[in-house]
This record gives sequence, C-alpha cells and structure tokens, in this order.
Amino acid sequence: NMGYFNMKKIALIFGLLPLVAHAETDATSALNETINVVRAQCSGISAKMDNIKKMAGIGTAVNAVGTATGVGGVASGVVKWYKDKDTLESIAEKKAVDLILQELKEKKQLSAENQELLQKIKTISPKLEKNLSDLAADLDKESSDDKKISTLEQRKLDIQKDIDKSQKQSTAAGNARTALFAVDTATNVAGAVVSSKTVADEDLVEQIKKCTESIDLLRKARARAQFEDDTDLKSMDISKKILEKCSEYEYVNVQQINNLAKGAMVTNSVGAVSGTVATITSAIGNNKKVSDIQSTQEFKKYNGTNVASNVLGGVTTAASLTGTALNATQIKEAKKIINISQECEEALQW
Repeated sequence: NMGYFNMKKIALIFGLLPLVAHAETDATSALNETINVVRAQCSGISAKMDNIKKMAGIGTAVNAVGTATGVGGVASGVVKWYKDKDTLESIAEKKAVDLILQELKEKKQLSAENQELLQKIKTISPKLEKNLSDLAADLDKESSDDKKISTLEQRKLDIQKDIDKSQKQSTAAGNARTALFAVDTATNVAGAVVSSKTVADEDLVEQIKKCTESIDLLRKARARAQFEDDTDLKSMDISKKILEKCSEYEYVNVQQINNLAKGAMVTNSVGAVSGTVATITSAIGNNKKVSDIQSTQEFKKYNGTNVASNVLGGVTTAASLTGTALNATQIKEAKKIINISQECEEALQW
C-alpha cells in the first residue's frame, strides 16, 4: 500500500509540472507582449517634439527681432521728443531776440508788455535763460546801436540754423520710429501665427498618454514575472532598461507647451494691435513741424500724440519681449520631452 501511495504521489507531481511550466510561460509571454506594446506606443515621439522645438525657435527669433526694433522705435521716439524740445527752445529764443531787435531798431526801451514776455520766455528752460543772459552781456560790450543790431541779426541767423537742424533731426527720428514700430508690429503678427502652430496636437497628447499607460502595464508585467519566478533574463533586462529610460514620461506635462503657445499667441496679438496704433500715431505725430505750430493748445496736442505713440510702442515692445520669453520656455519644455523620448527610444531598440 505504501508503494502504491508513493506511485500516486509521483504521478501527481509529474502531472502538475506542465501546469507550472505553463504558468511560467504565460508570465514571460505577457512581459514580452507588453514590451511590444510599449515599443508601439512610445516610438516616434522625439520626431514630433523636434518639430515643436523648431517652431518655438522660429517664434523666439521673430519676437527677438521685434523686441530689438521696438526698443529702437521707442529710443527714436525719445530722440524726437528731445529734438522737438530743442526746437521749441530755439523758437522761444528767436522770439526774444526779435523783441529786443524790434525795440532797438525803433530806438525805444522794451515796453512793459514785452519785458513781461521776455521774462516768461526766459523761464522756459535754464539753457534758454543762460543764452539770453549771455546775449545781454554781448550787447553791453558793443559801443553802438548798429553793432548791437548786427549782433542780434547774426544771432537770429544762428538760431534759425539750430531750428532747421533740430527739426530735420526730429523728422528723421520720427520716420525711424514709424518704420521700426511697423516692423515690430509685423513681428508680433508673425509671432502670433507661429505660436498658434507651436502646439502638441491631439494625436501627440494621446500618444504620450498611451505611452505612460503602457509603461505602467510593463511595470506590472515585470513584477508578475518576478513574483512567479519566470525570469527570462533577456526579457527582464530589456524591461528594466525601458522602465529606467521611459518612466520619465509619467512626469511630463505636454499641456504646458500648449499653454505657453496660447500665452505667446495672445501676447503677440495684443502687441500687433498696439503696434498698429503706435505706427499710425507715430506717422500722425511726425506730420507737422514744431515751427508750424501756432498755439500752446496745438503744441499740447502735437506733443500728446508723440508721447502716446512712444507709450504704445513700449506696449508693443513689451509684447515682443514677453513672446520671446514664452517661446524660449517652450523650447526648454520641448527639449525636456525630446531628451526623454530619445533615451526611451534607444532603450526600445534593445
């Protein structure tokens, strides 16, 4: 009976062996199948991301040009403002010389009204007050009225040269401002278009999602193979390498790239609108000479137009600068994913 019992026990063990072998084969097979799924889901991401990086690079370059031209435009606007100020001071100085010259030619003392006007003219700027004080000192040195008149006439000619020069420089600066703001506006338009295309499409977002899901399945399949002691060394090595290199996808936020693209597009769009207005305002503000202005109110309007153009140009420049920063951040984020994808795809080739 004991021999019979042992024979049955041996038969039972041998009968179970195929089942054990079958279970081990299932674990290895599941691991290999999961490796193939990961290969299918995680391949080709680097190429798609590389295109996004290139587009973000184009956006960065475009916005950088816009920033530079915008800064140049604002600088030109500031130059124009100073040249207009110089022109205004020269016009005031010429008016003061005219008053003195008129009274001198008529052999009269300055009237109380003209004396008051002369004092007002002197208060326009410290530079103008000094010029008029120097002129008075020069006149005191002259021995005759004729020489005084000659000195005043020469001073008028010199002042007119200053007026012509500063107005010419103002016009040149204004034209440069208009042209540079137009370029900055164009770059903001181009930046908005580029940013609208610098996005991860739904297919790529879905692929990265499926890739991370397949990596999670691989982790579980490998754990099962280890638990069941079905350790096919090659499959275990391949799965280990894939998990080491591809698990980083689980920390990737591809939507961040799209958020940055949206931000750049909105910013550039705002810059395009403000740039258009700045360009038009600049052209209007440069359409008149200071010497042609007849009243204080008219000058305030003229000056306000030019200041508005400079401010709007500053908004446009800021938009270009922000767009540059957003595109640069996109490149940084894209590079992260590209590095992960390249290392992952190398591991998938095992």
